[in-house]
Amino acid sequence: MICYDKNDIKDLKNHEDKYYMPNALFDTMQYKLVRLEVKWAYVACLNVMLKTPLYDYDGFAYIKDDHPQMIEVLKDLAHKNVDQQKIDGYIQELEDCGLAQRKGRNIYLKKISNIF
Repeated sequence: MICYDKNDIKDLKNHEDKYYMPNALFDTMQYKLVRLEVKWAYVACLNVMLKTPLYDYDGFAYIKDDHPQMIEVLKDLAHKNVDQQKIDGYIQELEDCGLAQRKGRNIYLKKISNIF
C-alpha cells in the first residue's frame, strides 16, 4: 500500500475548500463497493492528517486511532452522530477494503490520486 508522505501532505495542504476530498474515492469504479460512511471516514482521517500530521522515521504520515478531531470532522461531513466506537468500526472497514493500514495505534491511509 502506498501511503501519504511529507511531500504529499505539503501539496494537499494548499487546497481551497474546507475539506479535501479525493474525487477518485467517490467517482471511480475501484471504490464503488465501499460504503459512503466509510468514504466519509477516510476523508475525515485525511483532513485531520492534513491539519496535524505525524510522521514516522520513513517520512510517512499517520494519525492516531483515537485523535479527537476525527469525530468532529466526521460529524460535520456525515451530518450524523459519531462516537469513538463508530470511528473504530469505520477504521476497521477502511483496513478491510485496503484504504488504511493500522500499525499499533497509528493509522496510515492509502494514497488516492485524482488522475483526471
